[in-house]
Amino acid sequence: MANGKTWNAEELLAMTPNERDELVRSGLVTDIDEIPGELLDLAKADIRAHIAANEATTTES
Repeated sequence: MANGKTWNAEELLAMTPNERDELVRSGLVTDIDEIPGELLDLAKADIRAHIAANEATTTES
């Protein structure tokens, strides 16, 4: 998460709930401009495929 470190259960359990919350929140990306382009392209492709599949089943009914 934060800084690419992988935290183990022992380390997480040693933290306070607030520290764990802060750690999780620090790993969330909320600015779309910070998302790597390749990842964004994959997400868009997955979404388009999902929409197309659902539209196909909806129009067949």
